Amino acid sequence: MTLSTRFARSGQAPSTRPERSRGARSRQVRFWCHAAIVFAILVPRASAAQSADVQAGKTLFNGLCVTCHGFEGTGGAGPPLNRPKLTSAPTDAALRAIISDGIPDRGMPRVRRTTENELKQLVAYVRSLGRTAGAKATGNAQKGRDHYAKLGCAGCHIVNGQGGSFGPALSEIGRLRGADYLRQAILDPGAMLPRGTLPVPARGYQEYLPVRVVMKDGSEVRGVRINEDLFTIQIRDAKGAFHSIRKSNAELVRKEMGVSLMPSFKDRVAGADLDDLVAYLASLGGGQ
Repeated sequence: MTLSTRFARSGQAPSTRPERSRGARSRQVRFWCHAAIVFAILVPRASAAQSADVQAGKTLFNGLCVTCHGFEGTGGAGPPLNRPKLTSAPTDAALRAIISDGIPDRGMPRVRRTTENELKQLVAYVRSLGRTAGAKATGNAQKGRDHYAKLGCAGCHIVNGQGGSFGPALSEIGRLRGADYLRQAILDPGAMLPRGTLPVPARGYQEYLPVRVVMKDGSEVRGVRINEDLFTIQIRDAKGAFHSIRKSNAELVRKEMGVSLMPSFKDRVAGADLDDLVAYLASLGGGQ
């Protein structure tokens, strides 16, 4: 007796479980095939769109940001941006806010007249900088530390709590400035007066600008500008004393633009020794 005859006599239909199982497997195969096709189409499109945003963002960056942050975000008067993590902009939303609103107290202006799409492109480009290995400062940082000590830099600068306070603190300078900026500041400090390094907001003024003030009573104050507004100016003299002066009480307020009280070291350090000193400064604060 055949299997079909037994099912006929019993009144039961033959089982279709194998056919159903094969049908389910067939549907699964079709689903994953379709998913793979969709993935293969959409992912390259998304990647291409992201690449286009990065290229467009680079064009915007070169026109709007390169003066302070350097080509490819290597840093200049502003901090380097070619870092995997940006302390002030840990998220894309934070980065967009900084681009849109600026950081007035630290000398960074807002980027005006950018569309939402342009903001997205700028963010995409800046983030791409942190995914590529930036060029590190050449030189030996340990040897540079020895040069720093021999040149007497600690007489005016603080590093990790040690040194004088007449010049800018350097404990975080490697995070705040790029190697090219640091090199130029050593060779021609008057051309590279800092912005945004003081704990007191300076509203974007050049900091440590030499100033001479002659008061109406004939007394005189010389030092570097720490802060200023329309009515007052704050100065620190060579002894470290602070002076807050109302401009209405002054006969003369002379600012020596393009001048620094820091001497140029171009005749005292050069070649490999200069590279080592720059490497040391660039390493401070978790920099290169």
